[in-house]
Amino acid sequence: MTVLLFIQVVTRYLLHRSFTWTEEIATIFFVWMVYLGVCSAVLRRKHLRIDAFVEAMPFKVKKVLLIISNIIFIAFLIYLIFPLMKMVQNYASRGAATPLLKFPNAVAYGMLPLTFALTCVRLVQEIIRLAKEKEEDLGVSKPTIDMAALESEAAALQAQKAKKVEGGN
Repeated sequence: MTVLLFIQVVTRYLLHRSFTWTEEIATIFFVWMVYLGVCSAVLRRKHLRIDAFVEAMPFKVKKVLLIISNIIFIAFLIYLIFPLMKMVQNYASRGAATPLLKFPNAVAYGMLPLTFALTCVRLVQEIIRLAKEKEEDLGVSKPTIDMAALESEAAALQAQKAKKVEGGN
C-alpha cells in the first residue's frame, strides 16, 4: 500500500500525471488492514479501553467484567455480520465494481464480515484465556516495546565492546 501511494505521489509531482488506480487499491487495502488490525489487537490485548473502573475492582469482579465486555463485543460483531453479508450478496448479485479497476465490490466489502467472524473467534479465545488467568496476569498484555529487555541488551553490548577494547590494548 505504501509503495502504491509513493508511486502515485512521485508520478503526480514529477510527471504531472498520476495513476488514479493506485488510490483505489490503496483505499481497499487500507480498509482491509484496519479490520485485520482489529483481529490482531484482540489477540495481543491492545484494544483501547477505559479501564479505571475495572482496575478498581477486586480480582473476581474484574475477571467477570472483562469477560462480559468481550461477550458484548462478540454480540455487537454478530449483530453487524448479517447485514454486512446481505450487503455483500447485494453487491455480488448486481455485479457492482469499483469505478476504475472494476474490482468487485463483493470482494472489497466481503472482508468485513470475514474479519468480524475472525475477531469473534479471537474474542472466544480471549475469554478462555481470561477464565484461566491468575490474579497477577489478568488482562495484562506484553508491552509493544520492552524497555527493560532493550536496556539489558544495550548493557550487554557495551560490556562486549569494553572487553574488546581492553583485549585490544
